[in-house]
Amino acid sequence: MIIDIATKEFRQTFRDGRFRLAATLFIMLAAIAFFTASQRYQSLSAERTRAQQEVALQWVEQGEKNPHSAAHYGQYAFRPALPLAFFDSGVQAFEGVSIWLEAHKRNYAAGRPADDMSPLASFGEISIAYILQVLLPLILLLIAYPSFAAERESGTLRQVMASGVTGGQLFLGKFVGLSASVLLLMLPIIGICFLVLVSTSGATWLAHAVLLSVLYLWFMALLLGLALLVSAVASTARVALLVLLVIWALGNFVVPRIAADMGRLASPTPSADALLRAIENDLAVGIDGETPSAKIEKRRRQLHALYKVSTDAELPINIQGVIFGVQDEISDVVYDRHFSALEAAVDRQLDIFEAASILSPRMAVMLVSQELSGTSIGHQRQFADGAEAFRRELMKTLNRDITLNSRSGDNAYRSSADLWREAGEYRFVPEQLGASIARCGAPLTVLVLWSLLICGLGWGVARRLGTVG
Repeated sequence: MIIDIATKEFRQTFRDGRFRLAATLFIMLAAIAFFTASQRYQSLSAERTRAQQEVALQWVEQGEKNPHSAAHYGQYAFRPALPLAFFDSGVQAFEGVSIWLEAHKRNYAAGRPADDMSPLASFGEISIAYILQVLLPLILLLIAYPSFAAERESGTLRQVMASGVTGGQLFLGKFVGLSASVLLLMLPIIGICFLVLVSTSGATWLAHAVLLSVLYLWFMALLLGLALLVSAVASTARVALLVLLVIWALGNFVVPRIAADMGRLASPTPSADALLRAIENDLAVGIDGETPSAKIEKRRRQLHALYKVSTDAELPINIQGVIFGVQDEISDVVYDRHFSALEAAVDRQLDIFEAASILSPRMAVMLVSQELSGTSIGHQRQFADGAEAFRRELMKTLNRDITLNSRSGDNAYRSSADLWREAGEYRFVPEQLGASIARCGAPLTVLVLWSLLICGLGWGVARRLGTVG
């Protein structure tokens, strides 16, 4: 019986002119998003790979110079475009793509793509993920809203229930039939995305893509259940349509905007100028009540005592390299303190956004989708932290060369390409899938709660269909 109902629902939906029109629009927009995103990804990937290679070549070929001069010469770290960025662009348009790695200073990621966009485009990119999160749910609601309400208005619902069909069979049959219609739209897009992913990156990100597919299928099932619930309890098809459109608009535009604004108000972040001034003040004051000059002098006395000398010139090492190391120690602590406070403020904003997602499953799906696609705030932070870790190791290598291979007062000391090669070049290593999933606890919990709620309400409504009909 369920299969018969599902088959009838699928055929009826497929013959509906509204479905065909919506499907045509969906396919056109999905195709445009797919081709533009694919071209953009290929262009960005090639551009950033080439830029990182050129930076590495410039670093090795910089010629002979003092290692500290090389430390200020520095390197750039470029964030690569990860393979699934063509599917979900996430926040990467609003985050910097390169970081200048230099001595004594941690820099922000610079070069936000959104800065070069038009004002309209800066609100976000039309990606495949956006279409699946916003446009396809709208199509789903438009084809599902009359499922029960229209039959109730026409009187056919009472006839169907009188034929011996139970409410559960009818509800499940309609769910299966409409799901088949939605799958007819989704599967070709998902299949093409898999082909492109495998052709460009092999099987490396295949697990991410599989989980993304499960996520969006779950989301569509959840929304379809919600649409059928509203249609089952609405007095008329018009009321069902109005309620579903209000839910769609609130979940996609109103709640996310309010949540983002509340996050900024509850946990404001300092301006770049204010943060820079605070860092400069702390660098001048030092750490733990000890000024930089006092810490350097303390280290000098320790070295004199260790080597049993009374002057810097008598040291078997170059104390200038040690001083550079002390300056790095101080700056590392200061930058860690301020960057950690900044990240904590952003995390509080994200917590508010995640909490508000209980009112909008789409927000939860968006957060999980960005994590699985490698385009979330967490992935951006991993890039920045990785670049900073490399910068600190680079500075330690250069300072160690000054300390061990020259003497105090030897301003003519120069190092060559051997040291530059030993110091290495920045290489971005994406985090493991498990680390991305670990950040999805809150949004996945929201989706589970919504699923349980809809299943529970669906069971109750299905039992009452006979009497309501």
